[in-house]
Amino acid sequence: MNAPVVIYCDNMSTILIANNSIYHARTKHIEVHYHFIKEKVLAKEIDLIHVNTKDQVADIFTKALSTYKLKKFSKNAWCTRS
Repeated sequence: MNAPVVIYCDNMSTILIANNSIYHARTKHIEVHYHFIKEKVLAKEIDLIHVNTKDQVADIFTKALSTYKLKKFSKNAWCTRS
């Protein structure tokens, strides 16, 4: 069996919902593609790992960052690749 794909997420609510196998009426508004991720998490094909918001390297692609964060993330992104 292959190891699960690791996704680093800075939203604990998202991780808790994805790991919960019970359907809740409060989550019925969530779009279909998020239910796909939940199915993959429950099937152990995806592993959601919490990362602190201030350490979320993916922000380099999605947000306007301060010079400090831009330098920090661009340096760390190349040092942590496996």
